[in-house]
Amino acid sequence: MESNQHQNEIIDQFTSQAVPFAELEAHSKDKTLEVFRDLGTLVGNERILDSGCGPGLVTCYLAPFAAEVIGLDLTPAMVELGTRTARSRGIHNARFLLGDMLELPFPDDHFHITVSRYALHHLENPEMAFEEMHRVTKPGGKIIVLDATPEDSKKTAYNKFERLRDPSHTKALTPLELSRLGGNQGLGTPEIITLGLEMNATELVGSSFPRTVSRGHLLDLLTEDVDKDLLSFRSRFEEGKLTITFPLTAACWCVPL
Repeated sequence: MESNQHQNEIIDQFTSQAVPFAELEAHSKDKTLEVFRDLGTLVGNERILDSGCGPGLVTCYLAPFAAEVIGLDLTPAMVELGTRTARSRGIHNARFLLGDMLELPFPDDHFHITVSRYALHHLENPEMAFEEMHRVTKPGGKIIVLDATPEDSKKTAYNKFERLRDPSHTKALTPLELSRLGGNQGLGTPEIITLGLEMNATELVGSSFPRTVSRGHLLDLLTEDVDKDLLSFRSRFEEGKLTITFPLTAACWCVPL
């Protein structure tokens, strides 16, 4: 289980980040949304859970391709924002619930597909969250996770930076660690898609709420990493702007019948 202290950290951070996160253009990039539709091979009759849904960007994206999509998040501000977004877009088959990824309030075998984007690296126990996603997914269904996955040799430096930028960050899994999440669940080897999410570093840091360092210090760390790539961000200047690329992996497991 997550400690109460860490759950409060998540709620504190994402209450502040709700609107900035949703408005950051990179978080609505087509490729990080389409991967769920494509890996899910949606036909329109699916019931989908978006676990750790944040402001509902994935939930709302998937709604036109499914019968029903439920977004669940621990932070009330995120649930409220997702609800408003769906209403403003005229989406009637998406709804948002307040809840814990580690104790999903659904019966076994309830969803055709469960998905999660950018949530597991905030958890002290991502394995338990994955177990819950598996529990509520029907036999023959799919579990799809997309998250940041630094190289193994750089994960320590990556996690140190991300904890400075966002105190609710715990640790990012490497691509291999992510692919192994289903091993103890008997799910075998997942289908893997490797992605890179390009972001303007100033915009990213501007939407963050660090507690122990300044935003300027974070930008200095990224600038110092240009041509070194010790942080797994591929920091570089493009047209005079400091640019980074988050290393992402999407993994899709099929639940045996």
